[in-house]
Amino acid sequence: MRVLILGGTGFIGSAVATRLRGDGHECITASRSAGAPPHLRLDLAAERPLGAWAEELRRVDAVVNAAGVLQESPRESAHAVHVAGADILYSACEIAGVRRVIHLSAIGVDHSRPSAFSKTKREAEIALGRRDLDWVVLRPSVVIGRSAYGGSALLRGLAALPILPLLPDTASIQPVHLDDVVETIVRLLQPGAPSRVALDLAGPKRMSFPKPCSYSAAGYAGDRL
Repeated sequence: MRVLILGGTGFIGSAVATRLRGDGHECITASRSAGAPPHLRLDLAAERPLGAWAEELRRVDAVVNAAGVLQESPRESAHAVHVAGADILYSACEIAGVRRVIHLSAIGVDHSRPSAFSKTKREAEIALGRRDLDWVVLRPSVVIGRSAYGGSALLRGLAALPILPLLPDTASIQPVHLDDVVETIVRLLQPGAPSRVALDLAGPKRMSFPKPCSYSAAGYAGDRL
């Protein structure tokens, strides 16, 4: 199987590429930053012309889109990456006959308070749902793993503490391990796997921060890390 992975140098994308290559599949990663070959250096925010995807999608069996913008900046537009750029890619998939598309979103975007991230991720889900593709939308909760960064890295650091600080007005979370997210993606790439579905990915433990409790972050993250 030959898979194109957008966001292929990121936390989830790079782990998916490593796993698929280990299983004997061919992976082409793509991102704004440099990566180990075979790698395409491109930016979804650039809104490449539809025809520009023809070569990249040649002989590709599936696309995994793990590209994302967590914070808006003059250099990074959530709408350009999540909606406009992704929609051109998915249109090109239809033309090229690449049926299987796995789109990484985030848990809660279908009912959370609208931020630039959640709003555009939800718009991308809706647009993909209209495409004649065997698509799957995955909505992971906070993803925990050794190479985590940002909020996930903060949780991993908290797991090493004997106690958890109190964080008022913080919603409970169900962190999911990176290995479980990767395994889900790999299974959904298999022939005959379900399609045209949106799946929330959450771990088995619900963690709450606002009040003291005997269960710490190490109860989940420490066991897996």
